[in-house]
Amino acid sequence: MPVSRGILFFASDNHDAEPMRGSAILIMDDRDRTNDLFAKLAAGGEVTTPLAMQPWGSYYGKLTDRYGVQWMLDCKV
Repeated sequence: MPVSRGILFFASDNHDAEPMRGSAILIMDDRDRTNDLFAKLAAGGEVTTPLAMQPWGSYYGKLTDRYGVQWMLDCKV
């Protein structure tokens, strides 16, 4: 489901996350916006996979925000 131009948002409950906290995946198409959003979500949270190019060809990172929600950002560079 598009939430903003160039961003697809997917969310679910997640047994790996804190109880009732869930997880979200953002698929983006702008590397600068990805960096900015990742930094904002990481503030007060914990980065588990820093943003970097991955073998599958995406710029990807994973974090848990200060509320316990897991976020995965995937930018098609």
